Parts: sequence; structure tokens; C-alpha cells
Amino acid sequence: MITVATCAVCGSTELSPFSRVAPGPDHLHSAQVRCRTCGLFISQPRADVAEMDAYYRSRYYETHWADAEPLWQLNLRMHARHTLPALDALAGAWLPKPGSRVLEVGCGYGSMLMSMVRRGYRVVGTELSAKAAAFCRSKELDVVISRVPPVRPGSFDVVIARHVIEHVSDPREFVQTLVAAARPGGVIFIETENSWISQYAWERIRARALWRPLPFRSSRDHTYVFAARHLERLLREEGCSEVRTMSFDEQADRESLHWRLYKGLFRAIDRAMGGGELLAAAGRLPLRGSAS
Repeated sequence: MITVATCAVCGSTELSPFSRVAPGPDHLHSAQVRCRTCGLFISQPRADVAEMDAYYRSRYYETHWADAEPLWQLNLRMHARHTLPALDALAGAWLPKPGSRVLEVGCGYGSMLMSMVRRGYRVVGTELSAKAAAFCRSKELDVVISRVPPVRPGSFDVVIARHVIEHVSDPREFVQTLVAAARPGGVIFIETENSWISQYAWERIRARALWRPLPFRSSRDHTYVFAARHLERLLREEGCSEVRTMSFDEQADRESLHWRLYKGLFRAIDRAMGGGELLAAAGRLPLRGSAS
């Protein structure tokens, strides 16, 4: 574990304690700080690169997401309902024609890759987990076991990273990797957790009133939790000439009535105050020779 001294987005050294939870054996982090300059949430202390690689290569899917086929089927439905409409809403005018090349970094069990195949795209994925990569290959998807895409720069028309940027050691370096893989005029699409509801609004209000730290409601695998402004800043500063963001919710197939009412109430409050559970950001690189 290492101590973080500066914010990965704005470079500020003004980091304040934000939330904590009891450490657990199957998670990477147990406490967060918040950048007082830009509001980024940062796990503190955080796992180093070697710890993260070991965790995601051999423990993450085996411990938390072991049932590959049911998760694959669920995510195909979720992509049709939510992810693809978000992609279309943000980048529909920028997306290339079917037959173009798509890269997904951190593709997991490959359901987003298959969703793009069904739209007519040629896809490649990278994934650290040998278990997840093997499942992708069983679905006849082209997936390489790698943290960094082993591709020639400028190879892809669309580069996707869903629920990956929150897990990495350096989000700026990660965005640089995505941008480098895309051709001029290419599209970068990022999806992640929305920092606004890392804790429900009522918990934030109560904690401030009682001068207590918040419970750690983000996944303890997440190194960072972002707001839309963080994704926009990273994409613009790393080369995108146009960036659009949005927040949205996903509704699970099956939830108990009690849970739907309980969670639905807090979701409604949070939506009224600032956003949905998830963030999506799409950036477009300038065409070769055009002004940025």
C-alpha cells in the first residue's frame, strides 16, 4: 500500500479524510480522502501497481464475479437498455460506420464487445484476468491478456473503457493509453461510478451534521471515484477536442419490493440533487490537421 500525496486529476496536495470502512480480506481499500480543490475521491492508502495487477489477474473475477454465463446474459440486457443508448446519446454523430474497429480495454467477460459485434463492428478486447479472457474466447471474441493494449498507436475508430478507470493506479496515464490507441477523429467512451452517489445524500447530510466521516459506500476495489468534470478534464487535456458527459441509472432485472422502494427513494433524492448512479463520457479526437 502507498500513501497518495497529490490529486491525480488536478495535482493538488490538499486532501481531506472523507470515508472509511473496516478492512476486509477480499478488497483493496478501506478509506478515502477527497481533493479539496477538484473534489476527486481517492483511496488512501491505495494499493500499488503490483498489488492491483495480482488482484485483478487472479482474485477479482474468482471472488466477486465467478458466475460468468449469468453475468454475461445480464450485461447484454443492461447494455441494450442503458449502455448503448448512452453511447448513442453522447457520440452518435461521431460513431463510424459498421465494419470499423473497436477496442475495449478491461473487457471483463466480453458482453460489451458482443454488443458492438451485433452492431456490425470488428472488435478487440484486453483483459488482465485469464478466467475472463478465456470466457470471452469461448464466445469467439478476440481478447488479449494484457493491462496495456498491445496495439499500434492510432489503430482503432472507437476505444471503450467501462468500469475500469476507477480501478487503475493513474487515471491520467490510463486516458493517455486510450487516446493513443484511437485514430484521428476517433471516439473514446468511458463509463464509471458517479461520485455524487458514492454515498446517498442523506448520509452526506447526516455526517456533516454530526462531524463524522462517511461510511465507505463505493466499491472497495475502486481507487478513484469521479464526477463528470473530472472525466471531461482528463479527456480534454489528453487530446480530445470535443467531450460530452451524462449521468444515468441502471435498473436491475430483479429486486425485492422493499429494496426497490428503499433504494428508489434515495435514488430519487440524488437525481433531484445532482445525478444518476453512473457516469458516461465520450470524447472525440481532432481529425488530422484540424485545430484542436
